[in-house]
Amino acid sequence: MIDVEDLIKKQIALYQAYDIRASHEQRPGRGKEGNLTYGPYLLISREKGAGGTAVAQAVSRRIGWHVFDNEIVDQIAQKANVRRQLIECLDEKVQATIRSIVGQILHPEEIGTPGYLTHLKEIVLALGHQGDVIIIGRGARYLLPTQFGLNVRLVAPMALRTERIAHEQRLSVDAARAQVETADRDRARLVRRHFGQDLADPLGHDLTINTAELSIEAAAEVVLTGLQQKLAVKPKHRG
Repeated sequence: MIDVEDLIKKQIALYQAYDIRASHEQRPGRGKEGNLTYGPYLLISREKGAGGTAVAQAVSRRIGWHVFDNEIVDQIAQKANVRRQLIECLDEKVQATIRSIVGQILHPEEIGTPGYLTHLKEIVLALGHQGDVIIIGRGARYLLPTQFGLNVRLVAPMALRTERIAHEQRLSVDAARAQVETADRDRARLVRRHFGQDLADPLGHDLTINTAELSIEAAAEVVLTGLQQKLAVKPKHRG
């Protein structure tokens, strides 16, 4: 299991390694919208069993960005000390801007609920501001400006995704299919409820990749090409 506190410390160190006044602002793919600077980032949406985490990790190895999947983001949102570390590494003006943006994008039914959703959105915005991150799920595509990131959706036929989950988790085919269907339904419902969007809309993504036709490494190469073409982010050479 990933130590989220250690991951956040590494992300903060990476962020602070830049000269905030100069080179940090000039990174390829980075830019400003409103009062906040963003990017670059890779945002991955995926059907369960389509290989989202595996592709993210393969890309991470080539560009050195940290991967934040939905479980990691959830843990950060729920752990006060980790959340505080991430937010407090930003200057006060950026913190205030992020909280103002979150206040504007909360839906009426979310106002007055426990702070989890507020924290979740603050974290995604903070990571998007820091840049050099890969975020899987959690509606990041609908929270962060699209021009400073590459938005990728990974898909595969239901039968193949079921087979993969059954193999990975040693489940029966029926149990694996039920798990896949439930996850797909829950993710689509979350996006509809909190962002009013259709998760499967092809216009919501820069790239949609069918991992039934490409290996994980081949899919990662497609993503890397997209990052280079859209954001001028260059992968490291294989050593």
